[in-house]
Amino acid sequence: MYGMVNQAIEAMVTEKFGRADWEKVKEIAGVDEPAFVTMKQYPDSMTYALAGAVSSHAGMPLPDVLRAFGGYWIQYAKDGPWGKLMMASGTDTYSLLAALDAMHARIALSFPDLRPPAFAVKRNGDSVVVEYRSDRPGLAPFVMGLIEGIGILFDESVTATQVASKDDGAPCDAFLVRAVPAAKAV
Repeated sequence: MYGMVNQAIEAMVTEKFGRADWEKVKEIAGVDEPAFVTMKQYPDSMTYALAGAVSSHAGMPLPDVLRAFGGYWIQYAKDGPWGKLMMASGTDTYSLLAALDAMHARIALSFPDLRPPAFAVKRNGDSVVVEYRSDRPGLAPFVMGLIEGIGILFDESVTATQVASKDDGAPCDAFLVRAVPAAKAV
């Protein structure tokens, strides 16, 4: 994964727990990088090790860490160099989810080795089903947090329920997503 992902993990940990905790997380993960370079490719195993170390250090189950990171990632990305592209890609949760593949294609112009996931969004009454495909295992909780984080961007109350799991033999992970303006949520 690119360094920007590891930078975001670092930012989340230092904001929530502090610099000393980040150093401890790196120690647990066996990572001795003094700083991550945004556009540099790092082994996926390093990012997974950092997430596992956050789980261990914070005493949180890994799926909870990944879900929290997914929500954090959205705000981190919005505040970063791709924020304008992200915000121009949708006007609500459903439209931004539907635009993720096109957005990743644009970002790939700057990140030539990018291996983005694929998203397919299908209407399901007043909800959508989001199909998520990636060659990286175990990231369904991250995607759920990402979906919830998108809802926060648009001041919407979002529920995301996993309805299919690649881990259970489904062809992809899938989520039933319902978004309503926060003012209407009860």
